[in-house]
Amino acid sequence: MDTVRKTGAALPLIPTSEYGPDFGHPNATGTQKPVAFFHAHFGREGATMNLSEDEKRMVYQIEGTDQNTALNEVYMTWRCADSQAVKDTAEGVLRKLRPLSDRECMDVIREVQRTYRLPEKPRTIGELLAEARQKSGAQKLAGHDIMALERFDPDTRHMIVFDVLTHNSPMGWKGDKMRLFLTEAGYKKALENQDKGHIRIRNHARVVSGDLRYDRRDREL
Repeated sequence: MDTVRKTGAALPLIPTSEYGPDFGHPNATGTQKPVAFFHAHFGREGATMNLSEDEKRMVYQIEGTDQNTALNEVYMTWRCADSQAVKDTAEGVLRKLRPLSDRECMDVIREVQRTYRLPEKPRTIGELLAEARQKSGAQKLAGHDIMALERFDPDTRHMIVFDVLTHNSPMGWKGDKMRLFLTEAGYKKALENQDKGHIRIRNHARVVSGDLRYDRRDREL
């Protein structure tokens, strides 16, 4: 599938023509640009932040760092779920978060992920990762999640948290605050981009077999 990429992030490209009768399956005609799959199916009515227990549990596991990717993630849960109860939960999340701005949506997601507690031991890989992410105290940033697979790659040696300062930065978009796990070569490139004024590194950690050894624990994690 074609994608739009920068710093490894990808959004699906789907036709912008009308959707066919099969929910979630667009027709094969029309121009292409990144859009959220669910937009044509879930309207703006009925928005509320009175999330049910099941909805909070689903939001707790979201990995996306912006509204579009987060809600596409929920949509794919809806699409792939065998259980009608899971489909109903996903539809409820989409109806409540879809009308919000990107910032409002991500504020809700971050708040749930900061404060929600599973009522029992994690039952799925998603819940295990969400709980580990919560216990780490790390912010949800653009780039790599704190529990990303890149963290555990044997070639990874560094993790950086940084601000993107220019439109010409090869890493992220101006205004982003990002986290990346990097090899030695990647870290060298990041330092070069900082010297050129494209980014400002706010924190750094050595990565040893997935373990993070921060230079400063009083800065963004």
